[in-house]
Amino acid sequence: MFKSRKEVKDLGLTLLEVLLSLVITGIIASIVLTFYISQYRLVNQVMTKTELNYSLLRAGQVLTSAVKIGEKVEWTGKVLRISYYQGEKAFLDTYYLADKDLDGISDLYREHLAVPNPVASGVTFFNCIELNKGFWEISLRAGEGVDEVYWERKVKQKLCID
Repeated sequence: MFKSRKEVKDLGLTLLEVLLSLVITGIIASIVLTFYISQYRLVNQVMTKTELNYSLLRAGQVLTSAVKIGEKVEWTGKVLRISYYQGEKAFLDTYYLADKDLDGISDLYREHLAVPNPVASGVTFFNCIELNKGFWEISLRAGEGVDEVYWERKVKQKLCID
């Protein structure tokens, strides 16, 4: 009928035990949350850099293939003009940087038959240099925040006509 003192002590948790378990749970939660946040930031950084690399790769592919088929290639400092023939028809395409969609991000545009089409987004720098007759160096740069990627290739025109 009467319980001993030892049995009474084992009936519940003391305040110190509850507080200690809350402190340990808080430490574990903060470690897990810190790890999760660092992984989230890393994934976002890798994703941004991958998107920028793909954007430059796509822009570079379009520009190098255009220079390769160009009859006449002309760089004016900001605009690349390429004239070429498809069948019997002559075409003139222009490539330039602009922000025509007004989103604050410059895009590389290809203007074909007076219709501008975006090629790649996020391109911040575009330059072409004719190293020798018909041999061009194309440089591109894209950036978002502190991330910046570069792309540079040398390409030769298949046909060079004055």
